[in-house]
Amino acid sequence: MRCFLAAAFALFAAAMPASADPETLTVMAGKTEREFILYTPATARSPVPLVLVFHGGGGGDDWMANKSRVLTRTLNEAGYAVAYMNGSARRDGEKLRTWNAVHCCAYAAKKKINDAAYADAVIEEADRRLDIDRTRIFLMGHSNGAMLSYRIAGQMKTTPRGIAPISGAIFADQPDVPDRTAIFMYHAVDDEVLSYDGNPEDKAERWRTAPHVGFVKAEAKLAGLKNCGAPVASGFDGGVQMTERACPGSSSLVAVTSPSGGHEWPANAPGYSIEQAVLGFFERQR
Repeated sequence: MRCFLAAAFALFAAAMPASADPETLTVMAGKTEREFILYTPATARSPVPLVLVFHGGGGGDDWMANKSRVLTRTLNEAGYAVAYMNGSARRDGEKLRTWNAVHCCAYAAKKKINDAAYADAVIEEADRRLDIDRTRIFLMGHSNGAMLSYRIAGQMKTTPRGIAPISGAIFADQPDVPDRTAIFMYHAVDDEVLSYDGNPEDKAERWRTAPHVGFVKAEAKLAGLKNCGAPVASGFDGGVQMTERACPGSSSLVAVTSPSGGHEWPANAPGYSIEQAVLGFFERQR
């Protein structure tokens, strides 16, 4: 039944005019001009909550936006503005872009790009246009973009209310996550690119300079960093499992495991809508 509802929602959302035409905008992050794509809800509440979405390694803002139409419409319909962020590449115009998650990936990590400053600049530009709710800034990323969201939450001028890393990872030197920042983390057990169990010989090996922490251990490490309580478990159709912990600062730590779906974006867990799950998580962070 949930599979049917998820499919029906996706079809409905695909036909739903929930946002105004997107704008491609530029900001200065330090001395570097950076691009992002902004989707504004057709009917925006004021102030407007904002979600920054970071593509996976090798992607770009336009690629991520095109692959995330259901996500955009889901968030816009609920009154959220959505900014698709653009990573760094060696040459202007190059589409294969990465983020500096310290131990991954490629150009951005090697050049130590300041992606926290870029995120701050995008928030400022969005605020000038939309009157952004600075108490409800969210980060969402896939793969390398998910790695970034884990790392910069405590580095930004505006502390995010929540992050939603999808099919990403932390490393042994994961910095503290602010008390106020809630976490929604998702990973598929059959992910062969960035392995669920932290296998150092997975397909992402050549992009990393250090092994990543497996999902279960990462959840426990984050719970320790945030001083969260005991996990409460629940399940969904298709074998999807979730744990949730209450944490200081009125935040929470939610960990979702899917038995299948691989490293795909959007995350494809049978019987589970990642778009609806993330929206529900964001809505609870008040």
